[in-house]
Amino acid sequence: MNDQPISEEEILEETEELDSLVKPITEGDFDDMLSSAKGLVLVDFWADWCGPCSCVGPALEELAPEYEGQVDFYKVDIDQNRRLMQAFAVRSVPTVLLMKPREHGGADVVAQNVGSSSLEGYRDMLERGLNPPPSMMQRIKGLFASK
Repeated sequence: MNDQPISEEEILEETEELDSLVKPITEGDFDDMLSSAKGLVLVDFWADWCGPCSCVGPALEELAPEYEGQVDFYKVDIDQNRRLMQAFAVRSVPTVLLMKPREHGGADVVAQNVGSSSLEGYRDMLERGLNPPPSMMQRIKGLFASK
């Protein structure tokens, strides 16, 4: 048992994590999270030792309130969740995946960003995921439907 008192900094970190809209997720609860998702899911693969990762987290924290109810935000510590990293072929961190859960389990990756990006870069990724451009077939059908 640790007799060391908890520092004020540790208490603040734990409180911030509870209030955060970017929730930590593990291999054990990943599938349940996908099956309960109501919209798109953004997953940030990161590591403590990764310098650029320290820029991604705050950007996603800033975006999460704007997309509440449309996109669920999660973060995966790759050092603790190697199988998730392998399942999504994540080879470098930071990697941010935007996924659309399937009706009967699993998910499709609709966008990804490898490396650190700007706040606007992540916002653009989210907007494209939420409002995808029409497919080639939809555009062709549209040409004939308007006549």
